[in-house]
Amino acid sequence: MLADKAVRVDAKTVLSVTLANVLSSDTLNLPAKGKVKEIYVFDIELSSKTIPALFISALDKAINLHTIFVLHHDGKELLYGAYKERTEKGVKIGKYYATDWKDQSEQITVPLDVTSLDEIYKAMICTLIPLDAVDEENTSDFVARYEQVTKLKKEIDKLQRQVDVEKQSKKRFELNEQLKQMKKELQTLVNK
Repeated sequence: MLADKAVRVDAKTVLSVTLANVLSSDTLNLPAKGKVKEIYVFDIELSSKTIPALFISALDKAINLHTIFVLHHDGKELLYGAYKERTEKGVKIGKYYATDWKDQSEQITVPLDVTSLDEIYKAMICTLIPLDAVDEENTSDFVARYEQVTKLKKEIDKLQRQVDVEKQSKKRFELNEQLKQMKKELQTLVNK
């Protein structure tokens, strides 16, 4: 019950929700192949720039399909969504990602050389995540790699703080070596 109340409070910034597009093999004239069968694109008009994360999460769980949300406020917009994966038990929803707020005149584009809804969905998720995807990398591997990059950056920041406060030169040298190794690993993940 507490969660329902939090969702209602979160929804107070939402002025309207509109189903803007349903991307499917029929509407796009693409062959029906892959795991993604339809992508629902919702326009959400907001009264403030605060992202109603609880409201969107509740809506997303209720829909149980691949979705992307386009949030609008005061002539600006951003894309918001989570990577979803179909399993035997249903749909698994990952962490939510968002682009920066941009003027509505700046079009957010998806590549035209796509041959399936899976590729369109991957392109949309790649737009949300500030990391370049590798062509042969599937969407779940891309999202997992981004999570690794995020986790490694946090570990590097933590280790850097340890290096900065360490007084003993021998210990500081050891920590610096660890730090160099972690930064090299990060570069490998980012430049894959």
